[in-house]
This record gives sequence, C-alpha cells and structure tokens, in this order.
Amino acid sequence: MLKHMKKVMIVDDNYLSVEGITKNIDWNLLDAKVLHVAYNGDSAIEAMKKSPVDLIISDIEMPNLDGISMSSMALSINPLVKIILISAYDKFEYAKRAIRLGVCDYIEKPLDYEYLTRKIQNAFAAIDREQRNMELLEQSRPVMTEKFFIDLLNYSGSNARGHLKHYADYLNLNLEYNCFDVLKIEIENAATVESELGITQYQIELMNAMDLLQEKCLIFDSVYLVREFSGITCILGQNTKNTNHFIQVIHKTISTFFDIYKDSVLNMNVGIGTIVDDFWKLHISFESASHALKYRFFFPHQSIFDSREVLGQEFSLLSFTESREEELIRLLCQKNTEEIGPWLKDFFQELSQKCQTKNIMFIRIYSLLGRILKFLYELNIDASDLETKIISAYNRFDLFSTYEQFYLWMNDLCVLVCQKLDTSLNSYHDQLCKLVINYIQQNFEDNTLCLNDIAKHANVSSAYLSALYKKNAGQSISDTITACRIEKACYYLTQTNLSLKEISIKCGYANQYYFSNSFKKKMGMSPSSYRQM
Repeated sequence: MLKHMKKVMIVDDNYLSVEGITKNIDWNLLDAKVLHVAYNGDSAIEAMKKSPVDLIISDIEMPNLDGISMSSMALSINPLVKIILISAYDKFEYAKRAIRLGVCDYIEKPLDYEYLTRKIQNAFAAIDREQRNMELLEQSRPVMTEKFFIDLLNYSGSNARGHLKHYADYLNLNLEYNCFDVLKIEIENAATVESELGITQYQIELMNAMDLLQEKCLIFDSVYLVREFSGITCILGQNTKNTNHFIQVIHKTISTFFDIYKDSVLNMNVGIGTIVDDFWKLHISFESASHALKYRFFFPHQSIFDSREVLGQEFSLLSFTESREEELIRLLCQKNTEEIGPWLKDFFQELSQKCQTKNIMFIRIYSLLGRILKFLYELNIDASDLETKIISAYNRFDLFSTYEQFYLWMNDLCVLVCQKLDTSLNSYHDQLCKLVINYIQQNFEDNTLCLNDIAKHANVSSAYLSALYKKNAGQSISDTITACRIEKACYYLTQTNLSLKEISIKCGYANQYYFSNSFKKKMGMSPSSYRQM
C-alpha cells in the first residue's frame, strides 16, 4: 500500500491560533500539508466540498457554525475524515459530546504543540490503517462471497434472510430467480490424491474441475461455485416455469461433466438437491444433496444421486433436519438432561415410522452423531473418547436388535456430552478472565485500550466478554482497567518524582485533567494530596 501525503485543514476564528498551528507543526516531517485554513465553520465546509482533506483541526467555540456542528456536517460529507477539536480546559464535557459524534480526538488549550503532533500522528496512523483495510476488503471480495455461500448453505436457523441479506446486498449478488438448486460434488479419493500428488497439485486439479464445471453451467441464468477441501458445491439459479425441465438439464449437464472426467485422477460423486423457489431456502437444497450422497453406501456403482429419486420416492428432509437437530444442540448447551431423554425417544419413534430399513436409520443417526461431534469441535472440546465410543457402537451395529436399545445408548452419550460441556465451560471461563487481566496489565499504558481491543485479543465478541467477565470477576472490564491504572499511579506518586503529567501518560490517560478526575473519583483525593499524604 502506497501512503499518500495527508491533506490538512485548520479552522479557528482566531488568526493567531491558526498561524500557531501552521507554523509550529513540522508538516514535512509528518508527510502532510495544510491545504486549507478557515476562520469559521461555514467556510470550512465549503472548502471541504471543493477539495477534500484527510484531517481537520478545529476550535470548538466559533461564531455561527461552532466546531461540533461543523464536525457533524464534515462527517456526513466524508465519514472517513479525521477531526481533532481544540477546547478550553473548562469545556471538557463539551468536547466529550463531540467525540461521541465520531470526532477522532481533542486537545485542551493552551496548546502543547508536541502533544498535538502526537495526536496528528495517531490520526494519520488511523487513516493509513483504514486505507490498508479498505484495500484488503476489496481484495477479499471473492473470499467473502465464498464465505457467504458457506454460511448460507450451512445455516441452521429459520431466518437466513434476516441474518445474511445485508451481505448479499454488499456483495451485489443477484438473487432474483424463481428456481434454485444445489449440486454437491464430493471427491471420493481426495485424501489419497492429495497424499500422492501433494496439496498444490491436488488443488490445481480441483480448480481445473471447477473451471470445466463453470463452463458447462453457463447455460443456466446464474451459477456460483464454492471450493472445499474435498469437493465443490454448485449453486444454480434459473427463471423457469418448468421445474422438470430445469432438473433434466441439470442431469444432462452433470452427466456431460462426468463423462469428460471419467478417466481423471479425481473420482467424483454428485448429490442433486431438491429444487427450492427462494434463494434463502438454499440450505434445504444443500442438505438434501448432502443426504442424497450418503446413498453411495448402497449404490457404489452410481455417481449421480438425485434427492428425489432415492429409493424411488421424494426424499423429504424438512421433518428430520435443521430444526430437530438444532433443538437437540440447544438442549445440550443448556445441559438439560431431563428434556434430552424425551427428545431422543420422540426422535427414535419417528425414525422407526419413516425409515424403511435399518440401514436408512443407520444413516440418519450417523448424521445426528456427526452434528453433535461438530458442535463439540466448534467449542474446541476434546471429543476423542466420544469418537471411540461411536466407532465401537457402529462396529457392532448389528447387535442392536431394537431402536429402543440404540435410544438408551444415545441417551448415555448425550449425558457424557453435558458433563464435558460443564467441565470445559468452567475451565474456559476461568482462562478467559485470566487472559483479560494479563492483557490489561501489559497494555494499561495505552490510552486507547478498550473492551473491543481485549475482545479481539481473546477472539470473542465484546458483548459476550463483557457479560462473562463481570459475572466471574464481580466488576466490569472498564473498572479493572481503571483499578490497574490507579494502582500504578499510586506507585509513581509515592516512589518517584515524576510530574503529574508524566504519570498520567505512563498510566494510560490522554491528559492530566482526565487522570486527576479519575484518581480523585477512585481514591477520594487528588493525586497531589495523595503524594503529600
């Protein structure tokens, strides 16, 4: 990323103040230039409209259009512009209101030009960071599109549109078709090919297959491909009144694709999902395609599995899939063993009525067990002992003579999962709180330290971390930061001759006034009084 010379505008109704900032800041050293000087808010806005700037340094108190109102207008014109406001010492609360509007920073009069220089450097660093991230965001659009479809296809809730629609709009995805279908192509020998050829060559082979599939699918109105480690997912969109014709063309297209690849190093099978009439139902089509692929177990000589034709009947998944599985996951999260038993009993009774053979029941139960293991993996919980238990059960699956026997086995397994969650959750919460405290102790000198920084370091959401820490520690993260800073300030006040300004900086306060106010609120006396005492 090439850094550009920063453009600055200085706004103050006091000519001497403007001159002071212009002359006493080494703009060349900062790789910046003062593009505009303005002596009132109105002329500042006009100048900004004609020639945009990166940074505005403005006094708060000006006639007509004051600094806060001017800042609000400037941010509406360019939300990325950085603004540093200058306020009198007794206008501290006034300045804080401006910061809540989105102003970058503020400083107090009389001006300390060295301190102002640091504030300008911070603003420029933020500009560079945002520019870099904007460029990275643009470069990552293909990855974001792929991630969007992965999230949509695996969505387990009932309102995919509500959760993901804003991303579809952001990525400019065309969703206006009346028929959609998902094809799930599985590389049967993925692990073997990857081992023999190496990851790079295997991925090239997979990308070659994607290119050919994309070419063959150009006859459809819309096609999106998602590459996974062991396969390809193809999302097709079509405007048609004849769904039978749509599925016939899909079969013909995929057959042509497989004919070309029949002698390839990749052994592929495809599951064709049920057609859905809404983009936001794609996860239903994806799940039916995934389940259709499981019938490779019964028909090893086939490569194409249509969810409608499995066992010669419509392969409906709506009663068996997302809502039922997620209900069990919710009960496991709650460690609600009293309701897990009845849920499993209803589940097995329903299976016994809908599954025509024991092998079909085998597939459905195996899918449910896979969802439970995935849930544990997502929580980073070691499930190796449960895997061993599951493998052992399936190695002797024929010994289960009734579904009631398997129900009892499943119930015991779910109790073990609840016990694992209980142990793991307590340990995880303790580790998370220790991580927060260590991070604060190492970074309290940074006056920008905040909950979002700590949450990002801990790799959890800020809302979750805030609630969890307060529950476990008995105080908020903000109070812990303050306590750490005040504790260090007490040490400096009693053990060193540092000035209050130096101590405030070392303890992570943006200015001496804010430090003094915080110290007095915590200790019941000013820093000077504490030092004398």
